[in-house]
Amino acid sequence: MLVVDTAVVTRDWSRVGKARTSSRDLEITGTPAPGSSFGSELFLVYDEPFPPNSDNLEPGSRYAHNRTVLTAIDDGTYAVTERLKTGDDEHDELPIAFAPSAPPRAGVLVDAIHEWGERVLNSWPEMLPDAALDVLRRVPPRGGIVTAHTTIENITQTLLGLDHSYVAVQGPPGTGKTYTGSKVIVDLVRNHGWKVGVVAQSHAAVENMLQGIIDAGLEPGLVGKKARDDREVAWSTDVEAVMASEGFVVGGTAWTFANRTRMPLHALDLLVVDEAGQYSLANTIAAAGAAERLLLLGDPQQLPQVSQGQHPEPVDVSALGWLSAGHDVLPAEFGYFLDTSWRMHPAVCAPVSRMSYEGKLTSHPSDRYLDGVEPGLHPQPVEHSGNSTSSPEEADAVVALVRRHLGARWSAGGSARPLGQRDIIVVAPYNAQVELLREALGTAGFEEVPVGTVDKFQGQEAAVAIVSLAASSAFEVPRGLEFLLLANRLNVAISRAQWAAYLVYSPALTEYLPTTVAGLAQLSAFIELVES
Repeated sequence: MLVVDTAVVTRDWSRVGKARTSSRDLEITGTPAPGSSFGSELFLVYDEPFPPNSDNLEPGSRYAHNRTVLTAIDDGTYAVTERLKTGDDEHDELPIAFAPSAPPRAGVLVDAIHEWGERVLNSWPEMLPDAALDVLRRVPPRGGIVTAHTTIENITQTLLGLDHSYVAVQGPPGTGKTYTGSKVIVDLVRNHGWKVGVVAQSHAAVENMLQGIIDAGLEPGLVGKKARDDREVAWSTDVEAVMASEGFVVGGTAWTFANRTRMPLHALDLLVVDEAGQYSLANTIAAAGAAERLLLLGDPQQLPQVSQGQHPEPVDVSALGWLSAGHDVLPAEFGYFLDTSWRMHPAVCAPVSRMSYEGKLTSHPSDRYLDGVEPGLHPQPVEHSGNSTSSPEEADAVVALVRRHLGARWSAGGSARPLGQRDIIVVAPYNAQVELLREALGTAGFEEVPVGTVDKFQGQEAAVAIVSLAASSAFEVPRGLEFLLLANRLNVAISRAQWAAYLVYSPALTEYLPTTVAGLAQLSAFIELVES
């Protein structure tokens, strides 16, 4: 994250308020690594001579701890409060670097998985009637699937007929996954008195679904989630009061639903796993005990789980990815495939459908039109060399594309207006390129154009999407060409576009022979994408 240039103690070791241990304040300047993102917590890294009580270090390693709070950042100066452990001695040593904070502890998730495993074992040799076990065994939902068409009514009827089992719904970009899920949940709560939970990898994803449920017509007083901050929200933050209702919806992360003191075993009729294409099997099992049934909503052809630990395979595979088992489209015996994109023009949808959905994703007609711009995917080769995570040459090409499109007549929803900066999305795989693009666009007067990584833009859309891959060749790609050319990542980036998508890339990326079958298939798909 950052290499320290200077560190000054602005308050020496002392106890503040009712604190049991001493702390001190540091004022630090330094050089952030490209793409660094600072939260309130971080690790402070020390070189020799280490602070006292830094025992049990591996040979050659440095001492680090995360008993810190980053309180302010002002013009490249970082204010940090550092505290001691109980029993540690005060010291004068100063840190040499910041490193990212630790991930949240697994805690109750481990306990919940262990409890589930015991119930499975105790039922043996009979198979426990259990939704998570059905997913793990890849057996079709017990109770059957209403399969005439993929409709909200049929998904609802399938859920009502489940016997302690699950149903999966794969929703490619722009197919209305949140809309469909929200309508199903509102019907189950309002007309059948169901108690429903919504879980996802992030609070933001959960809250997006809760907002969708309220927009679909459920009373805000029947929707609950604990407050994260002081923001005003549409739902109730008094979860206990919400759960006293006959039917309700509550949201949270896996830690909420795996905690048996908060959520007893099978307290809910249904647990909805949103973005189940990113949600690991392990977390699915941990959270699933809170409900009798599971609804897996998501798309394994979009981004994999954003933050991952090191696990024995296959527990880090997503729940939907596990069910799909190598198929681009969810097998019909496991649930439903939403096959119509309401976002993309058919010319944008077609390459996305070929690359990621076996050609089965189609586009719904619309009245959108961008004057003077051909709809579809437009590869934009840019020659450059020596670039790994940022490319000035591609940044210049992106600025030129933005300039070319601004002001074009954009028709949508029965009205027309000039295309504005907010009608264009610029996407890059690396934070370093995102920063460079923001700087280049800002210098050109286009500071309102949204720029971000693919992860940040999942679920968003714009008339025009511009994708910049940044790396010059396979030999300069950090994390490997597999990361950069991952079909899931390209799928999400390109499918942000309603009318036209531009793929800015170095032609040298294709001058490489992968050493694996999977890598060769991936490169082949990319070549087809840019040369078709």
